[in-house]
Amino acid sequence: MEKIVLLIRSLLWYLGCHIRYPGRVQIPVLNSIREKLRVVLFRGATLHIQEFLMTDGPLYLKCTEGASITIGKRCFFNHNCSITAAERIEIGDHCYFANNLVIVDHDHQVKDHRITGDLVSAPVVIGKNVWCGANVTILKGVHIGDGAIIAAGAVVTKDVEAHTVYGGVPAKRIKTL
Repeated sequence: MEKIVLLIRSLLWYLGCHIRYPGRVQIPVLNSIREKLRVVLFRGATLHIQEFLMTDGPLYLKCTEGASITIGKRCFFNHNCSITAAERIEIGDHCYFANNLVIVDHDHQVKDHRITGDLVSAPVVIGKNVWCGANVTILKGVHIGDGAIIAAGAVVTKDVEAHTVYGGVPAKRIKTL
């Protein structure tokens, strides 16, 4: 019975995205969406999800005007994950994200000691087979190499080499795998 519910939820989500954002969403028909999945695409924004997205939700995907999010094959997002793109966020195949993940490719600009409505952005690229623990935050301009592990609670502000473990605030290399 649970598989039937997952199938129906996946089909409804697929149809809803294609109706709401015609021509701007590429997703497979079959996914494993266990809870809420919310997609918000501003004008000209695109979302590309490859083979079989898995989420325990809620998962929030947002692209501001002209931005894009690409999620590779067989990626898993646990509870309460949020991805917001003002430019571009790319996630490779077979990545696993624990609960409370935040990925943003932008900051608000500060001018004359005040926050303006303008954004400063730089693409975020996450390689294949990356694992992020609970409460990880990945900020603008970061490139995470294939096979990297980000420890729980880390705030990633700089590039992460492939096959390494990073942790802390700000995240620093702990060891090579």
